[in-house]
Amino acid sequence: MLNIALLGGISFSANGTIIRSDLGSAGRLLACYLFEFAGRKHRRERLADLFWGDIEPDKARSALNTAIWRIRKILELGAKGSASHLITMGDDVILEKSQSVRLDTHTLEIASRRILSGLQAGTLAEVDMQEISAAVDGYIGPFLDGFDGEWILQERERLHCLFVRSTFELMRAAAVQGHYEDALDYGRRILAIDPLRESVQRDVMLLLVLNGQRVEAIRAYQRLVTLLREELDIEPMPETTQLHQEIRSGELFSAIEGYAQAQFGSREAASSPLS
Repeated sequence: MLNIALLGGISFSANGTIIRSDLGSAGRLLACYLFEFAGRKHRRERLADLFWGDIEPDKARSALNTAIWRIRKILELGAKGSASHLITMGDDVILEKSQSVRLDTHTLEIASRRILSGLQAGTLAEVDMQEISAAVDGYIGPFLDGFDGEWILQERERLHCLFVRSTFELMRAAAVQGHYEDALDYGRRILAIDPLRESVQRDVMLLLVLNGQRVEAIRAYQRLVTLLREELDIEPMPETTQLHQEIRSGELFSAIEGYAQAQFGSREAASSPLS
């Protein structure tokens, strides 16, 4: 099995052993590109220009051919015969999808589709939540962290949105079921990656209250105030300030169940995806 990790950096491993390839920086990015967009047809000319656009065309084509040969060697380390999945047909290059290759980005995407389809159907079993939770755990950082380029930034944003949306739905499902510790864990996962997402900050504050941690909810608000001032020189949104005031005054407790239902929805509402 060939394992490709593209979240938080780049790592290739085969059957538990890290692969130290001689692809070079451009070749490694080409490999990431082909693995991430497996099953798609790519023009040789575009690949050469995308990854070796700073050298002469003849040298770029030669570098592309060499990189393809080395990627085939990496594929073969995962499973015998896997090199044949990287196909070149005239001016086209295609890396076929294979059961012998596992990408953390694809695992996240599958988990995202699974949770949203499950919620639309109104069913999300405990085993589903555990397996999807394990998948979102694999989001340890941005896609190809430390690299840039238009295609990288676009994919990074798409995958980030998938992570946030999937983890939010896990948080909401856990909250509706009264599993506040689990819901807090999901909320904190989002904030660890995206601390300025103020709506989730409010969710975490409310979950702390529901979990009997009123003081920690107030501290969470204070940390948010400091963060917003230091990062953006702004104050929290009015909704956030109001929630904090209601927590401090105790006003929230007179209608805590209704507040929680409005924030997270009922079991029936939780079966609908985010708008």
